[in-house]
Amino acid sequence: MPGVYGSAEPLFLLLFALGIEALYGGVFFLEKWLPKPRRLLAGIIVRFDRLLNDSTSSSSIAVVTGGLSAIVLIFLAALVGFGISLISLNAPFLWLIEVFMIALCLDYRNQQVRMRKVRKALALKSYITVRGELYPLVSSLFRVRDLEKLSESQLAAACVGGMARGFVEGFLTPVFWYAILGLPGLFVQQAVYQGALFYKQRYLQAPQEKHFSQMYFILERIFIVVPDALAALMFIVSTLFIPKTSFSQSFIRCWRGKHMADAALGGALQLDLSQPSPTNWRQELERGNMIVLIAGIMAVGLIAGAILVRFAF
Repeated sequence: MPGVYGSAEPLFLLLFALGIEALYGGVFFLEKWLPKPRRLLAGIIVRFDRLLNDSTSSSSIAVVTGGLSAIVLIFLAALVGFGISLISLNAPFLWLIEVFMIALCLDYRNQQVRMRKVRKALALKSYITVRGELYPLVSSLFRVRDLEKLSESQLAAACVGGMARGFVEGFLTPVFWYAILGLPGLFVQQAVYQGALFYKQRYLQAPQEKHFSQMYFILERIFIVVPDALAALMFIVSTLFIPKTSFSQSFIRCWRGKHMADAALGGALQLDLSQPSPTNWRQELERGNMIVLIAGIMAVGLIAGAILVRFAF
């Protein structure tokens, strides 16, 4: 095995990191003195925005400066990822640094905890709690005042969207790009994701011209398109193991939505927002959570296979 005084095999590192994240949710006890990579990237993005994003510039200049900021950020992220990978491969036991970096880039367990609170609050019809817990999961899609206008069934649909987005963005996409390109690929994906998230939230709160952020949005779509399709496929297959879910609706709807995974999960639960429904939304969302959990098991196996294939040649 590569590495010194321990294993630095990518599959071992990834499984180790997934175990830590599943137990502690992003290594919360380290966050007090070791900032999460996402927070560091967000700080750099804000600094670049203040330095380069001039509202008086023409659209073409804004596109160029925004693209330049994205390229510089990507280069820095790849350089740091390559450096950490090199250290973990050649220094005694420092592969643990790579494990913690992977775990800190994941955000799946915390989202599952939050979704559990949303489901309980929705069952109790405590809509204030529902909106408060749901907002961090859908902050790139809704403003707070937008959530206040949603009915019970619409809040349930937003929960399904948050569940699917959390699986794709907080788990599958980072893991997929680590499996394909290692830690440099993971850091680059996280840099692009944080940039796109920053500008989505910003434009929701204060709409303005979007030329500066075009590069972030284009790259984010490139990074997420394959994981989103894989998540949709795994949601569809997972319906075969969960009673009272619809395989056919999941398959049909996944081709209609902007986000395939969201549409597939909504189709599996047969959500219909065209009319009020007496449906017990907690039970429906519990089924959705089971679909996501089964898809997660499938994803680990799929990613493990991708890593083994990657290093087989």
